[in-house]
Amino acid sequence: MARTDDIPEAYDERSVLLQMLHYAQDTAVMKVSGLSQELARRAPLETSPLMSPANILNHLRWVERSWVDTDLFGGPDEAPWTAEHPDGEMEEGSTLPFDEVVALYEEQTARTRAVFAEVDLDMVRRNEMRPQPVTARWILVHLVEETARHNGHLDILRELADGTKGD
Repeated sequence: MARTDDIPEAYDERSVLLQMLHYAQDTAVMKVSGLSQELARRAPLETSPLMSPANILNHLRWVERSWVDTDLFGGPDEAPWTAEHPDGEMEEGSTLPFDEVVALYEEQTARTRAVFAEVDLDMVRRNEMRPQPVTARWILVHLVEETARHNGHLDILRELADGTKGD
């Protein structure tokens, strides 16, 4: 049966964008659901040793948090990436229990959706790391794009892990 949870209750811009974000976030969780700790941490691509389902989900959590807390609201960047460990969020995903990675991601996704349900989408943020200002709307669309792109990675990793094929 085809999923229909991508269809919003209303067709105003905010409702459509939030529903697409929610759909992509839920898809990420669905793609990793049922994986064992071992399979969730397996990185089958020799050239991408950090590319595992757990690490991608943890990456998505920190990306959302960074875009909302740091880029949108100007708060400190508390993500685990550093100059010495530019993939710190991926490394962290390899050490946390997988059920904790999933729970932390779900907590962040709920928080992200709550923020974008209220924030002025035309709010402009300037960041010294970016040459051009961005709007809350752009950040929201970027999060939809990034999550959907990584869902493709999760599709492949899940199939390599246990043969489960996604839609």
